[in-house]
Formats: sequence, C-alpha cells, structure tokens
Amino acid sequence: MDTATPSPNPSFVYEVESSEFRSDYRRYFHLINRHINLVVTLLIMGATLASIYVSRLTDEYKATAQILLERPRGTPATPQPMIVPDIWEEDYYNTQKEIMLGATVLRQVVDELKLIDYFHVSGVDEAVNRLLKDHLAVERVRRSRLFNVTATSSDPQFSTALANSVTRAYIRKNFEDLLYFSKEIFSWVPQEGSDVVTVQDPFGEVKQISREELVNTLPSIRTDPTVRELEQKKSDIEVELTTLLKQYREKHPLVVKAQSNLTFIEQSLEVEKMKVLEDLKQQAEGRLQVSNARIIEEAEAPKSPSGPPRVRIVLMAVAAELVVVFLLLLIWDYFDDTIHSPDDLVQKGIGVPFLGPVPLIKEFDFPEKERFLITHYHRRSHVAESFRYLRVAINFSAPPETLKTLVFTSSLPNEGKSFVAHNMAVSLAQDGNRTLFIDADMRKPVAHRVYRMENVAGLSNFLTSNISVDTIIRETFVENLWIMTSGPESPNPAEILNSKRMKDLLEVIRGRFDRIIIDAPPLTGIGDSLILGSITTHVVMVVRSAKTDVDIIKASKELLERAGIRVIGAVLNGVDIEKERYSGYYKHYYHSYNRYYAPEAADKKEK
Repeated sequence: MDTATPSPNPSFVYEVESSEFRSDYRRYFHLINRHINLVVTLLIMGATLASIYVSRLTDEYKATAQILLERPRGTPATPQPMIVPDIWEEDYYNTQKEIMLGATVLRQVVDELKLIDYFHVSGVDEAVNRLLKDHLAVERVRRSRLFNVTATSSDPQFSTALANSVTRAYIRKNFEDLLYFSKEIFSWVPQEGSDVVTVQDPFGEVKQISREELVNTLPSIRTDPTVRELEQKKSDIEVELTTLLKQYREKHPLVVKAQSNLTFIEQSLEVEKMKVLEDLKQQAEGRLQVSNARIIEEAEAPKSPSGPPRVRIVLMAVAAELVVVFLLLLIWDYFDDTIHSPDDLVQKGIGVPFLGPVPLIKEFDFPEKERFLITHYHRRSHVAESFRYLRVAINFSAPPETLKTLVFTSSLPNEGKSFVAHNMAVSLAQDGNRTLFIDADMRKPVAHRVYRMENVAGLSNFLTSNISVDTIIRETFVENLWIMTSGPESPNPAEILNSKRMKDLLEVIRGRFDRIIIDAPPLTGIGDSLILGSITTHVVMVVRSAKTDVDIIKASKELLERAGIRVIGAVLNGVDIEKERYSGYYKHYYHSYNRYYAPEAADKKEK
C-alpha cells in the first residue's frame, strides 16, 4: 500500500520549466542528436562527393619572382631643388602594381613566350586577358618595397617562364619611363646626324626636337653633378664677360681671357655631356642597371603542386552541407506535429498535464517474451523505474478517492496503451496494492496472452449473462495482481459496457480491490472508452512519442472533456531518452539510475 497520503494538489506532476517554448542551444543540440544518423549519413555522402570532385581537379603550380623598387640614382649631392619629383608614395606602389599587370608589359610577355600559339587564341589582347584571368597575380610584401609576381599554371615550366618574363618586361618598361624616351633613340645618341629627331614623352605626346634640346632635357644630364658645376661656371663667366665688354673692347686682354675661359668651359661641358650620353647608351644596351626596379629573386620551377586546396574545399563543402542539413532539420521540426517531449505539450497547445515518460525498449535490451511485463521480469531496469515514477506522479495528480479506478486509453491504435496499463498495474501491485486489471478492449484483447490464460470466461460473459464476479477474476503469477480478461468477442461492445451490469460490476470490485486498472480501446472511431470514462470519470491518455499527430490528440481530449471526463494526464510512451529533447529531473535520474545498477545488470548478463 502507499504509505503517504496523496495530496489533491497535482504539483508533483512533471511540470514544464516554462509556459513558453524555449528556443535555446539545448533544443538545437537535441534536434541534431535525434537525427544524428541522418546527419552523419548526409555529411559522409557530401564529403565523399566533394572528395571525388577535388580529386578530378588539375594540379596547379605556382612560381614566384620578386622585384625591389628603390630610389633612382643620380640625385644632386648638394642641397638643391629636386628635379625628379618625389614619387615614393603609397599611390606610387599601387601604380607600379598596375603597370606590372598592364597591357604594355603583358604584350611584351605575349610576344616573348609566343602565347598566342600557346593559348590557341586569335590575338594579343585575348592572350593578355587569359594571363590576367587565369595565370598572374602581383602582391606587395607588407610594409616593404618588395613585390611578388606569381604565375599559376598546370605546367610548372610555363609558370616559371611566365613569372620571369613579366619581371623582365616590367624592368624594361620601368627603365624606358625613367629616361623619358623610347629605346630607339639610343641607336642615334650620341652619334652625329640629323639635328632633328622625333620622340615620345611619358605622356604619349609625339614631338620633334633638336639634338641639343633632347640632350639637355635628359634627367641624367640635368642631375649630373659635374654638368651642373660646369653650367654654373659657364654662367658666372658669361656674366663676367658681359661686364667686361661694357668697359673694354673685344681685343682687351681681360676680355680675351674671359672668352678663352668660356670656350674651355663650353668644351668641357660638351665632353661631360657626351660621357653621360655614352653611359646611357651602354645602359640601354643592357650593360648597366639604371632602373629603380631590380629583380631580387628569379622564379624557380616548383617541385610540387600548390593547389587546388583540396582539403579546404572538402571542409568548406562539409560545413556548407552541415548548415543546409541544420536548416532542413529546423524546417522539419517546425512542421513536425508529433509529441517528443513535455515542452511540446505546452508549445503545441494540448494543455494536458504530463505524468511522465516511458523509455523506448530497444530490440536487444530485453528478451522478447519478457518485454510486455518488464516491470515484473526486470524490476531494477530503467523502464521499471519509469513506471514507479509514473505511479507516484499519478498518485499526486488527484484526490485518492478519485484514483481508485483508472481507464488507460489512447487516440490511435498501436500507441502502447495496453503495455502501459499492464505495467502500471504490476507497479501498483508491487507497491502492496490489491490490484485488478480489466481488459475492456473486446475488439483486440491481449491480457489473456500476456498472462498465458484462456479467454473463455471474462468481462463479456459477465455483462451478457448472470455469472458471478468470482468466475471471471483470476489470480496471476504477479503478487497482489488479479486479472479479468475480455472474454469472447461481442458484436456490440459499446452497448454492453454502457449497461447497468457494468456499473454494478465496478461497484463490487471497488470494495474488494485497492486499485483497478482498465485497458480501454482507442478513442478514434470507437465509443467504448467514452463509456468507461464516464463511469470512472478519470482517464489517462497514452501518447506514442514522435508518432501521434497533435490535432488527433487535441480532438481526443476535446471529445473526453465534452463527455465530462477528466484527463488526469498524459504518458509519453516509447521515448528515446538519449535522442529526444529531455532535460531536468527525469533525464538526470535516468542516467544516475543506469550508472548505479549497471554493474548488477552486467553480472546478470554474464550469468
């Protein structure tokens, strides 16, 4: 017998932590955990397909050459205004990067490597576009004057040749821009010839200038220290000569001396300019380096491919698939109208108190013949413990006098209401209660098979004849538990259950037993449960986890309420505790119970 006096306050019934559904990380974790097999399968499939895809990608080889940009030489030794503007600004580096990838440089590369034939294209511009799109990249090394010219190709030799060709073409372009005229001029300067030459300045403007004008506009001439010194002396002598001519005639010794000095300076200046021009010619022919850009490292043929990044591609594909799978699970969960947890009873507006869960019995957990009465055969199992928990929850769900007779039903067939009713009866009997189990499901009776009895005399016999109660109540092999089978099939179960004899039967057995458990048919389409519920006034609904639709449960609840029958609570049957959205007391108790009794269970298996 129950030693404690149950309170009419149903506060012990498993309460949901909040009246509003909580969308927190734990919900998402349990959602994934519930479908972990599907998630893992899809991820493996995605990773496999991504691996097959990347395995078919062509290997890429990268070759990198490095260029250094530095200040041009030949700046004046004395502090004088700079003739060459200060170009060492951030925008200068950006400009040089664009020049390296510009059409002028790349056209030279196309010609040098004969890329029109290599790419099988129709013209230079198309080959240049191929280089920019698929093969070339220029990056400045952070906080330095170094630039990396990287060529990428499926051919390592081509990558090397391309990177080196781009650096050489840029050096030539840089040198030509620094001298302010095209390289064709070097074949003419400083040899004697025509006094007029056609040149192109850095701005693309073509003009004709004299040889002397051309020489004097060269930056190398204008910035040479010796030339500047001679020009200064020439200017001083010219001033002195002008002053002397105002005082003396041309034959005066002082005037003659000044003219002689001027002639010497002019000759010396011309000779010095010729030296500078000769140096420029040698530099143009490649014997000297005057460009402010120089190659630090030439590209070398790569020994192994640098790409594509196969591992990263596979990881990104798996990550993207994981996001998609999670979104699909959220959509699936949003449209899932079944009950998985106590939260769902509140969130989906059913409004039935939650009495407790019954864990899912997996195929190899217990022998098949012992599963239906698991609380008898495996009293220390976690399933038996769930029924003890359920027994206490029911005892505290309503006043004691109203709980003596309970009807167990469900909305649909195959939700496990007979399994729950039988084990609930066994659990009550184990607690010392004289318990009677009545199989009132005359359409699909199971009690006689569970207890290995014949179903010759039972409830239908009593309701349709004048036999005594004692002839249909039989003792079972479970201590304190008696059973009343359904009896032979009746053509009109609802009518005989709604008879006065059924009410008289309940009155008699209430005086002889402490607890009476009635296994009633499902509610949908059958009125038997409504009749039994109206007689007993209290019903326990069994809901199959992840199976029964919410709308059907609501309709069943409303049907019972319209008949004046109180649903004292719902039992969630077949719950996969590890996968469903469970938290709180029961899950903690479930794990603690399993850990505590695990050694004993292992010993039994060994025996």
